[in-house]
Amino acid sequence: MPSAVIAGLLGLALGPAGADILPWTDTFASNAGLLTAALFSAVGLATDVPSPSVVAKRAGSMWAFNQVASVSQWLFAAMFGLFLASFVFSDLTPAFGIPMAAGFMGGHGTSAVVGDIFTNLGWEDAFTLSLTFATAGIFISISVGMIILQVALKLGLIKRFNSFQKMNDHERKGLIEEDEQRWAMKSTMSSLSVDSFAIHAALVVVVTAFSYVAADFLSSFHDKVQIPTFVTGFLGGMFVRMVAQRTGASQYLCDGAFNHASGISTDYLIVFGISAIKITVLVQYLLPMTLLAIGGICFTLFLIFWVAPRILGDNWFEKGIFSWGWLTGTVAMGIALLRIVDPNMKSKVLDDYAIAYVPGSITDIFIISLMPIAMYSGYHLEALAVGLSYIAFVLFVWRFVFQKSGQLVTE
Repeated sequence: MPSAVIAGLLGLALGPAGADILPWTDTFASNAGLLTAALFSAVGLATDVPSPSVVAKRAGSMWAFNQVASVSQWLFAAMFGLFLASFVFSDLTPAFGIPMAAGFMGGHGTSAVVGDIFTNLGWEDAFTLSLTFATAGIFISISVGMIILQVALKLGLIKRFNSFQKMNDHERKGLIEEDEQRWAMKSTMSSLSVDSFAIHAALVVVVTAFSYVAADFLSSFHDKVQIPTFVTGFLGGMFVRMVAQRTGASQYLCDGAFNHASGISTDYLIVFGISAIKITVLVQYLLPMTLLAIGGICFTLFLIFWVAPRILGDNWFEKGIFSWGWLTGTVAMGIALLRIVDPNMKSKVLDDYAIAYVPGSITDIFIISLMPIAMYSGYHLEALAVGLSYIAFVLFVWRFVFQKSGQLVTE
């Protein structure tokens, strides 16, 4: 288990949710969002803009799976919640399932947006329900994720993971032997002018700041639309890299520095993300919430173990375990699980996910904005029909466009 996960669990146990020894501030949870923006800003600075053929080959399958998984999870949550409200718990609203999808896939940010939409529609409990599902989802993503890893290890699905018994003394301690140690980055600028690391760190900070400004601006056009900062950060980083390549400045930039910046952000993101969990459970909703959560877990496991191998192709398990963390908890939880099976990030899952999310983020915006209104207002069949039609469209594009494009690139 990565040290960051252990540190996060210790922070949770000693924080306000546990022994209340560590005095977390009211803004403590915002550190996770800041580090997510910094992480993808650094990833963008180290990522070349791919050609359409490369997108089709590298991220086409990831885009297809992300779209199928996210849309189908929203549809499953909506329809299962509608079933519970119609046949099991008569006092529930037909839109009861939506908070689960918002909490599981979207995390606390999306939960707040969806909760606010429902509050404006007249269902105030949805805000607390959404945040509760988001909190429970983080626990589910890690606990069930660790079980998945153990099962996958026994089935031989993990390629790069060494069991603890097979590790040498250095690997067990998380250290690198002296003869295998490598430089973190190369010096590209004279220390008489400026330290190389200072320039690289400044670029990450500037792009991260841009991600907040750009996300706030793009989100200001409608009060129910929220653009994630990690999307604008990744795009901003790629734009800076393009400018550097066009002007010849890229020869003075070191991808190793940006990769380490993303690694640092990842470790601290995991620590803050787990430590800042707030445990809230509404007693009156406990039973239907439990049934809904169990259904969501089973459906997400179906996506990971049945759908993922058929769409993702090579390294499907690494991409699948990351998607499990993302679909049940947050991107941070997906990264935490991915680091266990791919500590050196050789599978390039994060790069592919970031590339695939850019076109897919438009769909997420429409779902977050319209699905709560549709389910609360009684447009149940319409929402189901639109969702299934979009999934069919994605599968058609993946099968007859992306796969053929990938074959052409390979040939």
